[in-house]
Amino acid sequence: MKRLWLVLALSILASACNLVATATPTLAPTPTPADDLAIYRVALTAPAQNDLALLDRPTRYSLTLTYDPATLTLSGSEEARYFNRQTAPLGEIYFRLFANYPDAGGKITVTRLTVDGVGVTPVLEAQNTALRVPLDKPLAPNASANLRLEFAVSVPRNGKAHYSDFTASDTITTLPTVYPLIPAYDAAGWHIELPPPYGDLVHADVSLYAVTLTVPSNLVVIASGSTTATRDNGNGTTTWQLVGAPMRDFDFNLTRQLRKDSAVVGETTINAWFEPADAEGGKQALQFAQDAFQVYAKRFGAYPYRELDVVETPTTAAGIEYPGVIVINRALYQDRRAQDNLEFTIGHEVAHQWWYGTVGGDQVNDPWVDEALAQYSTLIYFEDRHGSAAGQFILRNVFQSLYNRARNNGRDAAVNQPVSAFDESDYSAIVYDKGPLFYDAIRKKMGDAKFFKFMRTYYERFRYQIAFPEDILKTAEDACACGLQSEYQQWILSPAAK
Repeated sequence: MKRLWLVLALSILASACNLVATATPTLAPTPTPADDLAIYRVALTAPAQNDLALLDRPTRYSLTLTYDPATLTLSGSEEARYFNRQTAPLGEIYFRLFANYPDAGGKITVTRLTVDGVGVTPVLEAQNTALRVPLDKPLAPNASANLRLEFAVSVPRNGKAHYSDFTASDTITTLPTVYPLIPAYDAAGWHIELPPPYGDLVHADVSLYAVTLTVPSNLVVIASGSTTATRDNGNGTTTWQLVGAPMRDFDFNLTRQLRKDSAVVGETTINAWFEPADAEGGKQALQFAQDAFQVYAKRFGAYPYRELDVVETPTTAAGIEYPGVIVINRALYQDRRAQDNLEFTIGHEVAHQWWYGTVGGDQVNDPWVDEALAQYSTLIYFEDRHGSAAGQFILRNVFQSLYNRARNNGRDAAVNQPVSAFDESDYSAIVYDKGPLFYDAIRKKMGDAKFFKFMRTYYERFRYQIAFPEDILKTAEDACACGLQSEYQQWILSPAAK
């Protein structure tokens, strides 16, 4: 979710629920190293302990970082072991450098890079957001390369670009995917296209992360994955050890001000982080996250990770999803009239932990794969929590109404297009509003039993993978043993659905 239209579009949606959060957090157990994957299993629930065996030689990242708030600098090193899972040799490997995104105000500088211990001179591309690493010897299929980078990231003060998602503010420093990240590689090659200033940036496979981050001792680290240990260094700094797997990227947030309320659902601890003055909104955020988590686990399948963090930040989006972390616009906590906007936004962002975090997609070229499904999942959440009338209200007064407005203004378009094919307003109306109407159409045709079978099958079939539009259609047709081409043509491919 990246848009703020919800503040207006949902202001008329009334909720009679008084929600109170009560629970205490638990710590993940310390792993007993039995194999080289043991360190990562601490981030997974007991039923998901064997999920790493489902992965095909994922990239392994080891990050050793230090943050200096005086200079607003994150610096350190990264080691990445990358496997060539393709059928042809690779002559280069790319890293995305999203801290260099145009006009973001920040900068990442790679000062040294080696491949298997040998120094390499990389090349910046895609307006400095991609780093090409030429290989002296092509990387053969099934072979691996060990890459090591030393780098420093300059963090902007009160950054405004790309939803203010990369910034140091008075309350929190937000560091989304600011380390060098290896992008997805597929039949189209390396995905290094520069995304537009709206929508999401990351298109990556799931990987394994081990992170050591040293910060001033008065800062708390809120990050993807799980914290396995902290160490007071005796010099005013604390070192945090974190792991995350399988995850598509890794998000960091640093704060001395935010407070935390927690609850436990099954084996997962849900943390709501909020400014002290917004404690009431923070409690509501925790309850909404719990409720959505329970609905989606029942409807789609189990969440595999031990932690989920909901964080109040100065982002200008309604909310943004990261693996194991969602950030929410502080205005939704502070405006008591915006309770329904807060609930919808959290419902949507929690859904992204299923659709994007676990089942991936190309967020840049196929944004509807995760966004339209997260939107329709939010409707399902409202149905389950507040009754069918609440779901129908969202269907009519949000999805249909906002899409109809665009269509009546001559702004209809096919849903199945890259983010760059739309301007920002049309991106919202077509991907976020027209896209969910496809799911409502096939649900009506299939019936609820087969529709939710489809959702559960899709989640299980493409867990930790990257799904494409045709995968959605095929899985739905498999679930109902029926043809859905006409609905797909009408709502996803056609520029003029009626």
